[in-house]
Amino acid sequence: MIKKLCLGLVCVMLIAGCETTGDVVDVLPPPSPPASSDNELKSIQRPEAPPATLGPEDKLRITVYEHDDLSQEVSLASDGGFAFPLIGKVQASGMTVEQLEQHLKQELGKDYIVDPQVSVTMLESRNRHVFVLGAVGTPGVYPLKHNASVLELLTQAGGVREDASWYAWYVPAGEQAEARGTKIDLERLLSGEIRPPIRVQNGDTIHVPQGAFVYVTGEVQKPGRYPLKRNTTVDRAIILAGGFTKFASKKRIRVRRIVNGEQKEYRARSSDELQNEDVIIVPESIL
Repeated sequence: MIKKLCLGLVCVMLIAGCETTGDVVDVLPPPSPPASSDNELKSIQRPEAPPATLGPEDKLRITVYEHDDLSQEVSLASDGGFAFPLIGKVQASGMTVEQLEQHLKQELGKDYIVDPQVSVTMLESRNRHVFVLGAVGTPGVYPLKHNASVLELLTQAGGVREDASWYAWYVPAGEQAEARGTKIDLERLLSGEIRPPIRVQNGDTIHVPQGAFVYVTGEVQKPGRYPLKRNTTVDRAIILAGGFTKFASKKRIRVRRIVNGEQKEYRARSSDELQNEDVIIVPESIL
């Protein structure tokens, strides 16, 4: 009887020892620091942008100071032109806003107004653009509408994908090379908590990085891949996977992690924090 009991204990120990491949380290270390913001911003790849010139369907507000009868909003026709009082047909296609201002000032000053002061404001443009990139429905170059916000442009690009990170980068034109940008909490943005709206300008970039994931395997209800949110713990990941099965060994959970290019396994506590590509292993109870 004693021999059978000893043999049973030996079998249990052998099974426990065979549950893992490689060494199991006692303590799961804190997650590795994320990639630096500088490197992340510099790695954003933007497509080639169209030239920032006027074209068909652009909408403009033209103000001639002290001449309210001449000030008006105009839309460029399919040929890029529009009609303006005193001058007649103005062919604006291919001009910049500044060039159009000078052209109108010159034409009005010929025979009608002494030293006219003219201002042209872009209300909506097919040729002014922003970049919406990364984990969105349809990344690409989008025409810039007057006073457009980050939220409006994300919606126009098909929304944020399920595999997106928890944040987006807003990078003003010309500042990517300097690694300057604003990190935006997408949950707060999409819920309307961020006020006032973040307005974008010509040439700006909105980039949604792809999110991080963890894998939950073994004795859980729904093994699989799950998004890694901020401060996700072992316990939280198991809840996402539907919780334990009745056969789970809750006290012998392990986490498999790549450290310095080498795969290691750690004994995990429910409060341990996870990092990208961690694999949670919930073994079957041996009794």
